[in-house]
Amino acid sequence: MSKRPADDNASQESKRKRYSGSTDENVAPNIRIPGPIPAMFGLTPWLPSDIPSSLPCIPKILDPELEATVFLHPGLSDPLRGYERLEWLGDAYLELIASSLIYQTFTSTPVGRCSQLREILIRNKTLAQYFREYGLESKAQLPGDLKKDISRGRGSSSDKDIIKTQADMFEAYVAAAIISDPENGMANTASWLKSLWARTIKDQIVANDRKRKLATQPNSTEQGSTKDMASHSNLSAKEKLRIEIGVKGVLVRYEDMPRMGRDRDLGLPLYTVGAYLDGWGERNKLLGTGTALGKKEAAQKAAQQALENKKLLKPYVAKKAAFMEAMEATKASEEADTMS
Repeated sequence: MSKRPADDNASQESKRKRYSGSTDENVAPNIRIPGPIPAMFGLTPWLPSDIPSSLPCIPKILDPELEATVFLHPGLSDPLRGYERLEWLGDAYLELIASSLIYQTFTSTPVGRCSQLREILIRNKTLAQYFREYGLESKAQLPGDLKKDISRGRGSSSDKDIIKTQADMFEAYVAAAIISDPENGMANTASWLKSLWARTIKDQIVANDRKRKLATQPNSTEQGSTKDMASHSNLSAKEKLRIEIGVKGVLVRYEDMPRMGRDRDLGLPLYTVGAYLDGWGERNKLLGTGTALGKKEAAQKAAQQALENKKLLKPYVAKKAAFMEAMEATKASEEADTMS
């Protein structure tokens, strides 16, 4: 038996409610509810080769009505007709995509620093800058008190309203680009954001790749199982430095140094830590320094800097190798005496 028209209408109404999570009582009349939201897809880690030399091409919003909503300030109409709902969704997409990229790329970075990297990418100042770089402010439909300030938006305290509005519209654009193209919207938008964000944290991506490569390079001066341990990528820089030059009675210690100001992106205080060697004929020998938002990360950076300074470490590595050979020779001699 074929469905009656009333049944068809009921089915369509059921779908509309399921996608929107709304009922007739809380949906404004004549507001079209977009279709189902596409699922997430796999992202790959950042590499230096992912950093573009120019601004990547922004994905298109395939639905003209949805695109108009992106740039409509809620102060000019019913709030449900403005960008606020798209902005709410876009904010979630941005945080999820950024988190996925950071999680996969910065595999040995502490969670606190990962959160700081994500904040750099999704904060209002950054998103508003993207909004202006793509010239999207010319499409914005704003109330009079904001429209007169559209030429500003450069981050000063007097600009905070327009900065917030531009960031919100950028978030709405992200959501609209995704949901207007159920088949390719997520993949295209995430790929675009990956390239766009790579330009923002390019220094961190390059440094992380250098650290990753160094961690996987074998060191020909190490012996036996010690070589295997030091080249193991799961070891921290401090552990690798200890294995590289440390033995019983030789100490690598980490001490606080004078602070180096504040982080330029987050405005938080920076800590500086020095790695010092006591042993192999040295006392209080500075091997490297590191600066970061936390003391633990700064100490790891100090150890990493020391590891990268092969010329500085070479005599201590040689002394350790000679010491280990002498220990092995003594052990072999004692075993021979026991057998005789």
